[in-house]
Amino acid sequence: MNHSIARLFRHRLPAVLALVTLLSVAGTTAPVPAVAAGPDEPRTESVLMRRSGGLTGLVEHFTVDRTITNRYAADVLTTTASRRFRALRSAYLPADPCCDRFTYTVVVRYSDNTVKTVTTVENTAGTPQVLLDVIQSTLLAGQTESRAQPA
Repeated sequence: MNHSIARLFRHRLPAVLALVTLLSVAGTTAPVPAVAAGPDEPRTESVLMRRSGGLTGLVEHFTVDRTITNRYAADVLTTTASRRFRALRSAYLPADPCCDRFTYTVVVRYSDNTVKTVTTVENTAGTPQVLLDVIQSTLLAGQTESRAQPA
């Protein structure tokens, strides 16, 4: 009987150990934000995004702050606190702003009382991915107000 148990462990133990190792690593490894702010950098307190234009001329306002607890809000707050976001220019605009595209203006308020504003137009070549990520996550985090622009 002991010989059978020894043979079982000898053949199965490496596979069991490999499985346990993989499961323990998968269960404890959390994704690390690629754009996290440093410890001495201000944190994001709130983000207000205005989306305007499009075919209907709609104006929408989206707000994300520390009271919103969904994962998209967490992404917005983390990404806007990053050095990559804070290094953005104030505008990424196309040479020709025509053709019913949305304009996005992102206003970020930081814990050190500074404010950063960045504006872009939909499908503008050269718009940094970090700004596009903030726009997408802010849209998913929650809408606060919509209204049609006056004619």
